[in-house]
Amino acid sequence: MKYLNFIHKRPLITIFILCIFGGGAIFGNMVYLSRSINKELSLKYADSYLIALNTFHSLYSTDVVTRAKIAGIVVSAEYKDIPGAIPVPATFSIELAEKISEKESGVTTRLYSNFPFKNRLNGGPKDEYEHSALSHLRFSDDKTLPFIAYETINNQLTLRYSKSLVMAQSCVNCHNSHPNSTKKDWTVGDVRGARVVNIELNQVHNIAQDGWLMTLFTMVSSFIILLLIIYIIIQALRTSIRMLSLTNTAYNRFVPHEFLSYLNKQSIIDVELSDNVEKQMTILFSDIRSFTTLSEGMTPEESFKFINTYLGVMGPIIRHNNGFIDKYIGDGIMALFDNTDDAVNAGLQMIEVLKSYNTENVSNLPSDLNIGVGVHRGKLRLGTVGEDNRMDGTVISDAVNLAARIENETKIFGSQFLISEYALQNLEQKDDLRYRLIGEVKVKGKAKSVTLYDIFSTDSDGKNRVSDESIELFEDAVKHFQVKSYASAKGRFEKYVKSVPSDIAALYYLTLCNEYNDKKG
Repeated sequence: MKYLNFIHKRPLITIFILCIFGGGAIFGNMVYLSRSINKELSLKYADSYLIALNTFHSLYSTDVVTRAKIAGIVVSAEYKDIPGAIPVPATFSIELAEKISEKESGVTTRLYSNFPFKNRLNGGPKDEYEHSALSHLRFSDDKTLPFIAYETINNQLTLRYSKSLVMAQSCVNCHNSHPNSTKKDWTVGDVRGARVVNIELNQVHNIAQDGWLMTLFTMVSSFIILLLIIYIIIQALRTSIRMLSLTNTAYNRFVPHEFLSYLNKQSIIDVELSDNVEKQMTILFSDIRSFTTLSEGMTPEESFKFINTYLGVMGPIIRHNNGFIDKYIGDGIMALFDNTDDAVNAGLQMIEVLKSYNTENVSNLPSDLNIGVGVHRGKLRLGTVGEDNRMDGTVISDAVNLAARIENETKIFGSQFLISEYALQNLEQKDDLRYRLIGEVKVKGKAKSVTLYDIFSTDSDGKNRVSDESIELFEDAVKHFQVKSYASAKGRFEKYVKSVPSDIAALYYLTLCNEYNDKKG
């Protein structure tokens, strides 16, 4: 896995390393092939050399000497200043080989036999190789095959390549009758001797080197150009990936990843109009109290800056508690949670963080900010609406509308955090919270009433310090109010207000009790 991460993060270095290894392997293989090719070239060169000499030998014998004899011309040979030492064709062949060897650096050749003419100097085998070659060629089933060996001569690796000289009828006639011949019983097909060519492999290497260096230069140039092309491609891919990443990040700012996940989509490009899914979720609404009044003293630019600063503080709290923001509604926030406990924790933390925010921005705000939080849970339909050229992700549900109405009720009851009874019952850790019954409330736009509860936070109005007895008295008063026992409820609320005079919810109910009692009277 570590290596895979390195390859992913450092593709150019990885490709460069692979190319170095690959280039090294290719170079090593080329060296090996070069040596093999040099040997093959040496073999071809030696074979061609001997074919040429043997061809000249035969041509001279048949087309020159034989014709001269037929014409009555006496042909004699002087080899090493010895008249008539060896036959004329052999003399020509030896002299030709010597002349060629003088001009060809690193190449030598000689004609030899273990039955040389009596007066021929150095006509027999000189070393172990020549003895072995002659023996092998003489007793070989195929007289046309060469005898090959590689030896180090004068510190140079040398190819030694020998081929047999086979007796033809004219050769037999000459050698069996010549006075200097040491063997008089030759027959057609006998191996009279051998011709050897010695070729230094460096000589062949030098011939091939220019072409090899050109090939190497071409490969290195191609390798460098390939690396440059790969580098350009990788840089272009990196730029594209970076742009794609930035684009995805930008899309996530407008369309949350969780939204795509709920729709079972991998990317925003997979989303189509009317894609939707039904989910049971918890909805949180929050809103700044009296923001209109607060913003009257601000310029539009200051209002934007203020809202973005505030939302920049609250947004992370929602994400930290496993929720995602579905939309911003001016200074309001609508967030969705799978778990009701997460929604409640987020709401409480938002209220708590607001204290620090007020302290840090005391010089920039005419008064402390207050927010209201409303939470409800229910079924909702999450999906896309709009038309082909313009769509938006949204949530459609009565539960969403009710959550928004619950948040609005915080203004009436002077609460910072109201939650529906259904959402409260869905809490797994509700015993760790302090809350009180607010009562059945008929919210705006809804025919049916909803039971609300006030969750106490560590807010500044001191409700977190209200005793359990006072909470019981408040809830008892609310229950009497719900059954329309307004006189009894009024007495209990009056008793409660004496201990908590600033409780807006109690004062609101007390006002309603007075109104209903006046109507009865």
